[in-house]
Amino acid sequence: MQTKNNKIGFDLNTIKIFARVVEIQSFTQAAAELELTKSTVSRKVAELERYLGVKLLTRSTRQLVLTTEGDTFYRSCSHILEVLQQSELEVTASHDLICGTLNMVMPVEVGKGIIGDCIKAFMNLHPNLKIHLELSNRKVDLIKEGFDIMIQVGEIEDSSLIVRTFHHTTRVLVASPKYIEQYGLPQNLSDLKIPHQQIRMISNVRTSNKDVLEGLPYRFKVNTLSAALDMCLEGFGITYIPEFLCRNLINEGKLIHILPSLYKSQIPIPVSFIYPERDLMPRRLRAFIDFTIAQFQDEIQRRKKG
Repeated sequence: MQTKNNKIGFDLNTIKIFARVVEIQSFTQAAAELELTKSTVSRKVAELERYLGVKLLTRSTRQLVLTTEGDTFYRSCSHILEVLQQSELEVTASHDLICGTLNMVMPVEVGKGIIGDCIKAFMNLHPNLKIHLELSNRKVDLIKEGFDIMIQVGEIEDSSLIVRTFHHTTRVLVASPKYIEQYGLPQNLSDLKIPHQQIRMISNVRTSNKDVLEGLPYRFKVNTLSAALDMCLEGFGITYIPEFLCRNLINEGKLIHILPSLYKSQIPIPVSFIYPERDLMPRRLRAFIDFTIAQFQDEIQRRKKG
């Protein structure tokens, strides 16, 4: 970045100073860590604010608060420093070294089930790695919120991001033995009518498949698959849920698979990695993607043999 008279407005050291002040929340402690005087740190941040023409930090006697512009600039600085650190590792470190922090977000049920074991195994392989994981069913702005990667179930809308599908799942109709004993086992789709009732799901998953329970009455409506599954186990209705969540429960007899022929006719729902396009993908991100894909391929082979 340059001024009109071609003098550099700030350098990498200024970025590092600003980032550490934000992270430590103290000019004094940042100065001590960076082996600089407090006046130098304050001056560098002030010069940065003058150059950018905006206030980055609001200072008080007790805390430092980022302004909106400061938050945006800090995220950019963090990304720059991360890329530089990763570039250094690419050149100098062992090819087996995976370190740093991987910021991930995914639906609650995916993180607890389908991906949870992969995360544990990956962390065991790489003890220098940190993972920050948010389990959330909310709509996420991947870039604005600073996540490295998101896992999403269903069709993807945003074409500006890289999408890499690594698995497919299909929804199945299930109910508890208690429910079936009370209401009977549906033999075809036309049987899905009163007195049958559903457990209504509020879902962000985009799929071409028709919701076969649409219009069926319900007593319970919820926005998480795990809660729907719990109520289904208690006999409160039929639910339409991804097969991977209830596979073991069906095998154990705790749930009954309704209309299994419907399962075979469904269009598989993609499970995908989503991440921003980068000139240099961090090694930890690439390694996690490759590791997870390999794990799922192994699981598919085991199920075929079983």
